Amino acid sequence: MSVTLRAPAADELPALQTLEAAARRRYAAWPDLAFVAGRPPIALERLAAGTVWVAEHAGRPAGFILLQPQDGQLYIANISVAPEAGGRGIGAALLAQALTGARTLGAEALTLTTFRAPPWNGPWFRRHGYTLMPAEHIRPTLRATLERQAITVVPATREVLWRPAE
Repeated sequence: MSVTLRAPAADELPALQTLEAAARRRYAAWPDLAFVAGRPPIALERLAAGTVWVAEHAGRPAGFILLQPQDGQLYIANISVAPEAGGRGIGAALLAQALTGARTLGAEALTLTTFRAPPWNGPWFRRHGYTLMPAEHIRPTLRATLERQAITVVPATREVLWRPAE
């Protein structure tokens, strides 16, 4: 499958919101996480505040990744793939772009927070070289992210993963 990675056009951000909301619908089948499917789409402000890479296939967005520099690391704030495009390497291409970006920035690592259970969350990232992040590498901005997430999500369902940028 041919995928092109590119920056989004300014008027394309609402389409990425729609893509992200569609990608989250799969949580509806997981009783403990079904609430995720009904959350509002990612805020336009979040998309505009980070670095976004769009994976385009057949002339339209098939996925995207949102990256945010944090304390010498690069945080994966969101990665979403359109349901009809899943299993085609789009997410892997976006992760590869993120790793390149981390290296270009001189970041120590790529980091993220994710759910432990669904196969498209923690297990998927671990298959792509991510491991549990040692606590001593969790810096203040990521710690603040975890504290915000703990308000609406049970911390025991989450994990912090990383991949050193080397």
